[in-house]
Parts: sequence; structure tokens; C-alpha cells
Amino acid sequence: MYQAAVAVHIISAVVWLGGMLFLVMVMLPTARAAMQEGSPEAGLGVLREAADRFLPVAWTAMVLLGLSGGYLAWEHGGIRPGMFFSDSGRFTQILQIKSGLFIAVVLLSLIHDFWLGPKVLEKLDAARAAGEVLPQSLARKVVRMTAGVNLLAAMSILVLAVWLIRP
Repeated sequence: MYQAAVAVHIISAVVWLGGMLFLVMVMLPTARAAMQEGSPEAGLGVLREAADRFLPVAWTAMVLLGLSGGYLAWEHGGIRPGMFFSDSGRFTQILQIKSGLFIAVVLLSLIHDFWLGPKVLEKLDAARAAGEVLPQSLARKVVRMTAGVNLLAAMSILVLAVWLIRP
């Protein structure tokens, strides 16, 4: 069971982080290039479709990461609820930081994916339908910043995972 949990944990991390990196490093520049070439509809449409398709994959990966991570901490690390908050060992301290970052990423993702992102897209669609220039609003910048912070936090979680198992 332990090996299966490790496999699920690693595959979920690869899918989640790899998907975020793909969106940022490949899809976003492609969409921006299309928008600058005079086709904002096509650029934004491709980016939106990729993000919409990735959303259930990302959330499934995050749920699997949380479940498999909890199992691995319990089974392999011997971490119990009372111990998690009271132990001052290196393993537990790194696990606390990693878990805190993961919870922060989940919360930021909820805000980005289900509240702020859809609101900004709604405003962009309204501006486009009215024939207006797409606004460079504060909300749009906050969406980008939230996504960037999430990506940085996810990469930090990966580094912490390595430190956790390789002292």
C-alpha cells in the first residue's frame, strides 16, 4: 500500500505542477502572441479552453495529493494528530511547513479558480461584447499575481518534499 501511495503522490504532483508550468510557460505566451497579432478572441479562447480542461485535472491531483500525503505522513512518518502540532523534530517541522503551504495553495486556488478568475473573465467578455478595449484592471493583475504566488508555493512544496525524504 505504501508504494501505491507514493506512486499516486508523485504522479499527482507531476500532473499538478507540470500542468501549471505548461499553462504559464507554453499556453500563456501562445495566447499573448495571438492577441498581439490582432486575434484576441483566438488567443484568449485557446487559453480559456486549456485552463477549463486543466481545472478538473488540477483539483483531482490536489485532492489525491492531500489524501496520499496524509496517508504517507501517518503510515511512513508515524505522524499522529497530536504529534503533528507538538513534535519539534526536523521531519515534523518540514511537514508542517509543507502542509501549511499546501493549505494556502488550495485556498488561493479556490479564490482564483472559482471566484476571482470567473469575475475577471465575465468583465472581459462584457468589454469585448461592447467593442471596448480590454481593461487592464486591478482584478486582472490580482488574478495573475494569485496564479504566480500559487506556482511559486507549489514549487516550494516540491523542494520541501525533497528535503523531507532526503536529509
